[in-house]
Amino acid sequence: MFQLDVKSTFLNGVLKEEVYVEQPEGFEVKNAGHKVYKLRKAFYGLKQAPRVWYSEIDAYLFMCKFKMSTSETTLYTRSDLKGNLIIVSIYVDGIAYTGNNERLLSEFKREMMQRYEMSDLGLFHHFFGMGIL
Repeated sequence: MFQLDVKSTFLNGVLKEEVYVEQPEGFEVKNAGHKVYKLRKAFYGLKQAPRVWYSEIDAYLFMCKFKMSTSETTLYTRSDLKGNLIIVSIYVDGIAYTGNNERLLSEFKREMMQRYEMSDLGLFHHFFGMGIL
């Protein structure tokens, strides 16, 4: 089992609704302190951010022919006629994946790292601060 870490996760999600924020301290526009910013992308701390990110990654995995588990909405699988299988689990900014074909696993990692800015954390060793043997 391997893991990837998505950098700036919530910036990958494009907002569908209009969201405005006050000018952050230190980034005020001179003589326009009364104005606000209209956001195009979600960011950490924004209420909509997790939903927007999940919609983005869900749509991408669906496009890549993954099927969502009927009992766990963050678990996806993809298999072929030869019995090759890849299993992907999404948790906020973390992606854990495994399968029975090294080529499929390498392709998945390469495609994900091309699509999103990620860190390859290698073999799965920790989850919620717990060590995995």
